[in-house]
This record gives sequence, structure tokens and C-alpha cells, in this order.
Amino acid sequence: MTAAEAGKYLLYLFEILVGLSVLALGLSIARRFLEKKVRRSMERHMDSLVGKRAMVISDLRVGQVGAIRPLGSPEEEKDRAAKKEEARDKRESFPAVADELISRGRVVRVTGGDANGYLVRPL
Repeated sequence: MTAAEAGKYLLYLFEILVGLSVLALGLSIARRFLEKKVRRSMERHMDSLVGKRAMVISDLRVGQVGAIRPLGSPEEEKDRAAKKEEARDKRESFPAVADELISRGRVVRVTGGDANGYLVRPL
């Protein structure tokens, strides 16, 4: 191997190293940007029901608004069932819409929306 060939190989390796460094820097900047975006979204949706399970408390019909309430843990649901009269007064309910008829008492998954109105689908 001559000195000229060795120089070419070293230059080629240096170009690869610079390219990888630029790529690593770009990925680092993109990661920080995405982390900030996710944190803001999490803070905004902290009290949201999106992704959680809920119970339908009034029928959800296509094109009409019904009502849902968030489901608690199994223990909370047992306590709520035992104290039916008291729970009705204190129960939080939220407006919801669905793409199909969902009858009262069914468990649904909240797929979108906010406290002004949620989009749900049956489980």
C-alpha cells in the first residue's frame, strides 16, 4: 500500500466519522424536540380520559350526545355499587359521542376528545 492509497483510506474514514457525528447530533436535537412535545402533550391531557375505560350512563346514539363516567379500580367500583344512592349525586359524568349505538351500562374505551366531549368505542 502506497502513501497515496493510505491517505485516501484515511480521508474516507474521516468522512464517515464526520457523517456519523452529524447524524448523531441531528438525532440528539430531534430527540430533545420530541421529548418537549410529548411532555407538553402529557401535561395538557393529564386530567383527560383519553385511553381510559369508562361506563356509559346514558345511551350513545349516532349523531347524539350521551354521557359516560370514568371507571375506577375494581375495589372502587364495588364500593360505588354498594353505595348506589350516594354515588349518583357525586358521580362525575362527561358528554360523549360514538359512531354506533352503545347502550347504557356498557364499558367503552375513550379514543379522543376532551372534557367538552369524548369520542368512545365499545370494548
